[in-house]
Amino acid sequence: MMIGFVMRKKTPSESNPSGGVLRKKVRYAVKTGAFVLFKKSSVIGLFKPRTVQSGTIVNISLNGIRAEYSAATAWSKDFDKMSIVTSDKKITIDNIPCKIISDSNVNRLSDGTFVRRCSIKYGVLSDYHTLQLSYFMKAYTIDPNSPKPWHIEFA
Repeated sequence: MMIGFVMRKKTPSESNPSGGVLRKKVRYAVKTGAFVLFKKSSVIGLFKPRTVQSGTIVNISLNGIRAEYSAATAWSKDFDKMSIVTSDKKITIDNIPCKIISDSNVNRLSDGTFVRRCSIKYGVLSDYHTLQLSYFMKAYTIDPNSPKPWHIEFA
């Protein structure tokens, strides 16, 4: 009995020549004027979550966002929700469950503060949050009729 194997070409989702992270959803660049507020839930759960940090959204997907923010030191990752708001006040998506995936320095400003960039993954989303995020992506990403991906991601 002969046992053999078949060689086949790997699909992009199986290999990544650049060594980067393989993403399940495409990320889209976000227009100027979209912000994220990172929040911490109260211990008892009776009070509204409090804002612990804010930043500018760099790009977004249906799995998460990338944001930039300023901080004097490394940021404590003490948050569990976020809100997305726009400067024109047309959209506010409040209390989206989330967790930080990465956080790093991008630049140091002349006043000693750091510009930091973080990647945030959504937690379990309600149907309402999913609908609102889809609407936000259509309205506030670059060229919403034919969005050009900021980063090609594979399933």
